Amino acid sequence: VQSSLSSVLFTLVPTVLEVGLVSGLLTYQFGPAYGLVTLGTVAAYSAFTVAVSGRRIPIRREMNQADSQAGAPAGGSLLQYETGKDRSAQARGADRDDAAA
Repeated sequence: VQSSLSSVLFTLVPTVLEVGLVSGLLTYQFGPAYGLVTLGTVAAYSAFTVAVSGRRIPIRREMNQADSQAGAPAGGSLLQYETGKDRSAQARGADRDDAAA
């Protein structure tokens, strides 16, 4: 809840305020057509972004899940390899200590 609130407060509110001020300024300086074009452009961009993100999120989730499933065996193999190296090094070290004593 905290992150959603701060995201809305510090991202969405300033953006809406800025677009509103710019549109108002353009409308005042150059007429209503410029203000409407600005609002329409921002609305079209926002709609496009939401639509593309909506299609992309399930693909990313599937890709991340496949990556996790593929990486788990590799991670386990790497861990076993490193454990084997450590044990082998410990055995060699113990043999050297025994020989030195």
